Amino acid sequence: MKKSLFLWCAVVMTALLSGCSNASNDPITHVPFKEAKDGKWGMIAMDGKVLFKEEFKQEPTVVRDNRFFVKNKSGFWEMYDASEQPKKIGDEYKHVSVFNGGHALVSKRNEPVSIIDTDGKTVKVLDKIEGKTVNGVYAFNEGYAVFMTNDSLYGAIDDNGNCVIKPHYCGIKLCSEGKFIAIDAKYKKFINQKQKSKVKVSVITTSDKQLFEFAYDKYENFESVFVDGKLPVSVKRDGKEIWGIIDDNGRYVLNPSNKFKIIGMVHGDRFTYSNGEAWGLMTLKGESLIRAKYDILYYADDNSLVAGTWKKDGYEYKFINEKDEQIGNDTYEDVYPFLYFDGNHTLVKLNDKQYSIIDKKGESLKNLPDMVEAGLSAGDTYIESDYVDLQALVSAFQITPSGIMGFNYTSSPRNVVRKAAALGMLTGDKEHAAHSPYWFDYKDEVMLYKDVDGVRGMFSITFNGKLSRQTYRTKRVIDYEFYDYYYYHDEKIPTGYVWNKVSPHAFTLSISNDGRMRGKLHQLYKVIVSRFKGMGTVAKQNDGAVVLNLRNGKRAFIYMKKNNVVAVWGNLKPVSEIDISEYKDISNVDEGIDEAEDNDDTDVAEDTAVADSTAVDADE
Repeated sequence: MKKSLFLWCAVVMTALLSGCSNASNDPITHVPFKEAKDGKWGMIAMDGKVLFKEEFKQEPTVVRDNRFFVKNKSGFWEMYDASEQPKKIGDEYKHVSVFNGGHALVSKRNEPVSIIDTDGKTVKVLDKIEGKTVNGVYAFNEGYAVFMTNDSLYGAIDDNGNCVIKPHYCGIKLCSEGKFIAIDAKYKKFINQKQKSKVKVSVITTSDKQLFEFAYDKYENFESVFVDGKLPVSVKRDGKEIWGIIDDNGRYVLNPSNKFKIIGMVHGDRFTYSNGEAWGLMTLKGESLIRAKYDILYYADDNSLVAGTWKKDGYEYKFINEKDEQIGNDTYEDVYPFLYFDGNHTLVKLNDKQYSIIDKKGESLKNLPDMVEAGLSAGDTYIESDYVDLQALVSAFQITPSGIMGFNYTSSPRNVVRKAAALGMLTGDKEHAAHSPYWFDYKDEVMLYKDVDGVRGMFSITFNGKLSRQTYRTKRVIDYEFYDYYYYHDEKIPTGYVWNKVSPHAFTLSISNDGRMRGKLHQLYKVIVSRFKGMGTVAKQNDGAVVLNLRNGKRAFIYMKKNNVVAVWGNLKPVSEIDISEYKDISNVDEGIDEAEDNDDTDVAEDTAVADSTAVDADE
């Protein structure tokens, strides 16, 4: 049953977001499909009319406002009109949302987020809002979009890009029925400290007027969006989480009860709920419409629901009415709500080999093509700015010939570790604080990171020895005595840990092609090399690496790999011993093609280790 409830959470959120705003969000008119697993994608209307077949290798998005997007061979989105011979419109885009109300959110390569119309013309560039640089924007819902600034503050815009809610919140949910659920930024420190009792949650209008607020710890959990003026909330009672429903004035319309272990989808005066074992349907007055018997239950439209039952090989779905009567005769491997589309048709998966489109009677449309695959992509949920000021990015790390971020050759292990711990980059336990020398008797390096306008750089300080050591006292133990003689041994008793008197030996900076840095490694490499050239002279170089003699007698080694750029400087090996031959071929270095993503800090750490071992001279 846990599996069923977990899946339900994902299903109901999608249904809620579509259902709560169906009246003001444009319907999906066409979906992409394949007639063969190894074939290309076509497009079919929800009335069963095929628009085109075998056209695109990559999966297109769904169609809204007669437009869809599909990725080209370089991994960038392109826009097309929904016609029998789709015509490309506009430019290439790094991130996109599908159209809604005639507008879409996009970001071109190396540019901020912007709003475009169906002709591909820019409605507004969202580089800055209220004087703050925009990190990204969430897709439009009900004509409004939530945006995040580079300093992690949230606000909202309308579909023309006008700011309706200034960025003074540390979190905002999507617009639902003209309302947002938000938390003011003044509470951010209490959230980070997990002091929920000191945090207030606000329900605000699209003009940033507060309707009501409640203490964050008043409810154990609450849903993200209002539906029909109602919001499911939960409280803890006798150690158990139970659910109720409040209205858009913050008053209970359904008191929390042990009968409701989860409340799913609200629809008028009815709601789906789980009693901990199964899902049913009930009215706010307590009338049971469908007893709790299903593993999944949610509304497909105003009068029908999707009911799912767990079988040996997965879920089996069917459509039912509010009297628990099945609509149609078929069951399905997967289904989607009618409210996604035109309200009269929906997409279903008959089995692992076939999709179909059915009407509200549960009958498949006639003369449909073979549909072995169907897609429901809506593009990106979060449209991130692709603009990075590389000069400002590199400057933010305060690189000098003698160090980085204020650390230099005189920095002690104690000070470096304490700063890293204060920034929350180290962890400890009940016995040993994060900044304790206990954790560093086997390490000669401290790794830190810094986020600059949405880009993370990893940097490290490598010392000329282990940062700490264990200390002991000697205890003499008598093994045995023989007349006037005795035999003994000295036993070392641990007494703690102390910092060693070591100093920084080298510094390393690594910036990967995660997120908006994808496709920018070549430019980043040039900026970093230029910065170091201002500190010394080139000793040797090729297309992907350079070694420099710095004016303070140290050396620097900057190189470019497929997924990151690394700079290491300090007491490096002699120039003649630093091999740069492996970096001469830069043809495989990231150019922004959307493949082999998901780089993580492990990769960066490995690259840093390589730099240290190949370039740092431990004897210097």
